[in-house]
Amino acid sequence: MDRFIEQDCLEYIEKIDLSPLKGKTVYITGANGLIGTYLIYMLHLANKVKNAETDIVAVSKNPLGSSLRDIFENSKYAFYAADLNNPNCDCFEPKADYIVHGATYAQPKKFLTNYMDTIHLNTTVTERLLKKAKQDNATMLFLSSSEIYGNPDKEHIPTDENYPGLCSPVDIRAIYSESKRMGETLCFAYRNFENVNVKVARISMTYGPGIGLKDERVLAHFLRQALYENRIVMLDNGSKIRTFCYIADCVLMLLYILVYGKDFVYNVGGKDSISIRTLAEEICRITGSSLSEEVAEREGLKDIKVSPEVVKLDITKVLSEFPISPFKPFSEGLRRTIEWNKVSAGLSQ
Repeated sequence: MDRFIEQDCLEYIEKIDLSPLKGKTVYITGANGLIGTYLIYMLHLANKVKNAETDIVAVSKNPLGSSLRDIFENSKYAFYAADLNNPNCDCFEPKADYIVHGATYAQPKKFLTNYMDTIHLNTTVTERLLKKAKQDNATMLFLSSSEIYGNPDKEHIPTDENYPGLCSPVDIRAIYSESKRMGETLCFAYRNFENVNVKVARISMTYGPGIGLKDERVLAHFLRQALYENRIVMLDNGSKIRTFCYIADCVLMLLYILVYGKDFVYNVGGKDSISIRTLAEEICRITGSSLSEEVAEREGLKDIKVSPEVVKLDITKVLSEFPISPFKPFSEGLRRTIEWNKVSAGLSQ
């Protein structure tokens, strides 16, 4: 097992009562992803430490990653290396009491390369899982995204769940954002007209151990430069603001919503808002790297570089409904993320 993830999850399973999952089956798509991995670790460690007796069925398009291999090879859990977009996939057959649909492509380069798969994972597969939830009488959690809000005006930052979003359906980012919005509409229809207990979590900017150096998003891009080149080259002036949420805090909120949530839509995000430049400076400080003042341009990304100026969710609802303890400070979470990558890449001394 991954010691960094294990440490986090052993700490965080003390913050929630998972007894309602006793004897139940939790079905998770996107199992190899950051969120899926932490969900599986928390449920597995709750079984080991607290005798939670929760069964796990996990689905991912790729074979088991190294972080999860030991868990599934030494347990009775079921893992399907399967394409959810395949209509003949047998991975939908196991009966579930809880379903978490997290399978998608969220990185811009990946959702552009896999544009039809992305659209169908967020829509067609979502509906198939909603039908499964109805058939199994299961509770379902659809993992949506802050991308559905588009680029809110200043009056709607931080952005709460009632903001309808400002997105174009004919923009290159719409492959991801609009299909997530349609996924939410499907959830709305099944909740209101088909009596399915489905909830939506709009997630923003998670990070932590498991964000690898091959990830194309900004934090990993900076880490890659810092660890391999000992310098970070800014792509622009770094004025855009992002609010980061440590992955263990994110998954704790998701588990509360899945097990105890009474409402339909919840924002899930962090409290630490910093500029992209400050992020680069913080990584440089921790790694001993330098920050280049020149502005560089990555070829081939001009069309997908246009992203919101400020991403900050209003998480009042989730914090008021559930006893969420103080979040992990960004400096500590970033340090753990860097150390995990150094160990994973064989760069630690």
